[in-house]
Amino acid sequence: MVTVRFGVIFFFLLSMSGCSRLPDDGIQFTDVSQSQSITIDDFSTLLFTDTEGNEVKLDDIMTRDYLVLVITRGWYGGVCFYCASQTSRWARRFDELEPYDAQLAVIFPTESSEDSGKIEELNSRIKNGQIPNESIPYPILLDINLSSVDQLGIRADLAKPSTYIIDREGRVRFAYVGESIADRPTVDSVLKQLAQLGG
Repeated sequence: MVTVRFGVIFFFLLSMSGCSRLPDDGIQFTDVSQSQSITIDDFSTLLFTDTEGNEVKLDDIMTRDYLVLVITRGWYGGVCFYCASQTSRWARRFDELEPYDAQLAVIFPTESSEDSGKIEELNSRIKNGQIPNESIPYPILLDINLSSVDQLGIRADLAKPSTYIIDREGRVRFAYVGESIADRPTVDSVLKQLAQLGG
């Protein structure tokens, strides 16, 4: 009887919220309704490194009106479960950025250039998240020596997980810095922020 009731409740929850909105790994991220205050309001000076070792400014990759910048915790003895979940969800729902003329980039902080190869574990974990075509649709950049993490004031066992929306001028239009490694905005929260910016 208990099993039947649980099955009915689970089916009801699925039908109410839609299968695609339920986290398939059991992780619940944060519903965020407003931006936090930030330490710097111009991201145009931040520098990252691509997987080929080239220096990259956000201007170099900006092709849309808005850039969603997701900063992961980085390499701390491994890729954390929450970073893998967050980045896989974005890979699955990447196309939902299109109506807002937005793109996405993920930042992977490392303490040294020797750790830059660890990005391959993040790539592997994202692809294990059942993403379309097993293809990651956004760039993953390195923050070697945590230089941008320090500029943003988000260092804590590498980086506090952070999400920003940046416009073409490099101005921050939304910021959320997590208080713990699990404290990250949901994809829906970020899409709602983009909808407000477009309105």
